[in-house]
Amino acid sequence: MLYAKNQTGALVVATDAYKNEKYFCPSCLGPVIVKQGNLKAAHYAHHSHSCHAFSEGETAEHLKGKKLLANWCAQLNWQVQIEAYQIDLRQRPDVLGIHDGKRVAFEFQCAPLSAAEMQRRSSGYLKDGFSYLWVLGRRHYLKHRLTQQIAQFIRWHHNLGFYLIFLDTVYERFEVLYGIQMADLLPVKYMRFFARNLQQLTAFLHTDHYIRFFGVTQNERLKQKQSLLYKCRACDQQIYQAQEACYVNKISFATAAAQSIQTCYYPPVFRKPAFIWKVRALANCTSQKMLRQLAPSQILGTADLFLMPFIDISKVCLLEWERFVNQLENFAFHKNDG
Repeated sequence: MLYAKNQTGALVVATDAYKNEKYFCPSCLGPVIVKQGNLKAAHYAHHSHSCHAFSEGETAEHLKGKKLLANWCAQLNWQVQIEAYQIDLRQRPDVLGIHDGKRVAFEFQCAPLSAAEMQRRSSGYLKDGFSYLWVLGRRHYLKHRLTQQIAQFIRWHHNLGFYLIFLDTVYERFEVLYGIQMADLLPVKYMRFFARNLQQLTAFLHTDHYIRFFGVTQNERLKQKQSLLYKCRACDQQIYQAQEACYVNKISFATAAAQSIQTCYYPPVFRKPAFIWKVRALANCTSQKMLRQLAPSQILGTADLFLMPFIDISKVCLLEWERFVNQLENFAFHKNDG
């Protein structure tokens, strides 16, 4: 923690503390130790793990990130509180900014966090009238592949498409990954913007960037075919199950896959390649009419989708399903023998 109370009850930032004086946790009022080293930012720590309001073992990244966020809020003449415990919420945002009577909670997430806990905290802020912003540390950085730990923080806005906000404490800047999208058997794709402070970030978020889904290039199409061939030869479990469904229902897996692999990118909500569940749907239908009568929920299971509390997954899936069905005018559906 960055602040503690002295013996008179005044809050003292760790950089101004004296090691020979006594300080106490603002939450549990237990004694804390002043730590002022060269490797990590100055902070306080409990003698034991008896306090549940504060997590111990904060990283240098997390400590520095909180100070950066607080400084950027102060630059805008906001009132700023670091680690201010909200009694009604039983939560402690990393940084609380107050301006024009509005409260904005900043959560700088460096450690793993379950989707359920993230949703609980977010709901708490909304219920009590807070605005809030999840800002991610380097552990959660999106590279080539989307994981559940990253996907759960994704939000959508018409200005940005699907996006994430990171805080780089080394270069002291925000990094926004926006227009996030995926395609079958290809790395995730996105655009990037850097902001040096909260003012630049806010201006960027409020600008319409006219996000569209990219088309799959010829070179990417070749990579998709090569990846699919490799997975077939390697007996990939997901591919094998799709092949089995096609075999049982007497349709060609190669044909079904060719019809199902999209020629453009799509929303980043699918944990598995989207063509897998589309092949599954084709294998179980005898006509396009039958396919149109299906709902996405009849084909898509929880294992196919990321858990994304901030996204209306059902709406996204319905749009993707309709796009898929509409492109199958000439597909040769199998016929039941009976």
